[in-house]
Amino acid sequence: MNTINSIKSVYNYKSPWAQFATFVRKRFIGRARFCNRYLSPQGLQMSLPDELWRLILELGVETSSLTYKDICCLSMASRRLNHLSKEDSIWSKLLSSDFPTLSSSSSSSSTSTPPKSIYQTRFEKDKAKKLLAEKRAVLRLESQIHEHTRKVHEIEHQLGDENEKIKSAIDELKNLQKVKEASSALKVWQPEIVHGRHRQIVEHCSVPVDSRINVLDMEIKLCRQQMIGFLKARREEKGRLEMVKEKLLKVKYRSFECLEGSLKSNVDDESRKCRKILKKVKRVE
Repeated sequence: MNTINSIKSVYNYKSPWAQFATFVRKRFIGRARFCNRYLSPQGLQMSLPDELWRLILELGVETSSLTYKDICCLSMASRRLNHLSKEDSIWSKLLSSDFPTLSSSSSSSSTSTPPKSIYQTRFEKDKAKKLLAEKRAVLRLESQIHEHTRKVHEIEHQLGDENEKIKSAIDELKNLQKVKEASSALKVWQPEIVHGRHRQIVEHCSVPVDSRINVLDMEIKLCRQQMIGFLKARREEKGRLEMVKEKLLKVKYRSFECLEGSLKSNVDDESRKCRKILKKVKRVE
């Protein structure tokens, strides 16, 4: 009874066994020295009978301290753990915890299929569904990127049109200023050559100079206001475009970022706590 209570005590909210299982899962591959020392036939897994190890695995699954990854990694530690990790009771609990909607229907419909096979089938279907959802999300975000890019190009085209309007208005305004200066020069005495040139400039202008200058001034001000609005709209649209691009990167590399972040955050703590965790687990003996 004390042994069982000790086993249950390792599955509290600060579960050292959960930390140990996480350490094994993340450090097992490529750590032959660790496995030979602690998970060899002469090591920890041979210190307990099968009943206690079975209870440890079942309690770990029930309390969500052990996931299917932990069970699979522990199965690689030795033949004994490999045999225990294939038992139907463990995978039935995993099936009911990870796929609760499936476990009730599968228990009544199929009694001959092993729970591990059912779990594997359901896991593959769920994985394919998640991959399909991620592809849809990627396509949706790529479509949004295309739309935002199109809007940015459209705004830039409108900016170019307004800029051309301002340039043509400024050129016309300069010509009207010359006509106005020539008209004022005709009122004073000038040599005949200069006077004839000014008169020719005035005669070529067929619109009222002052009213046309006022119209052009208003048109330039309006174009500048339009350009200010277009610049603001382009800046906002580019901001939306960058946000969608960041979302797309997160969707594409979400799994890699999660794995990378978890390994970086736990690598130092796991190496320091390894011996302490093993001492906690050995108390089960």
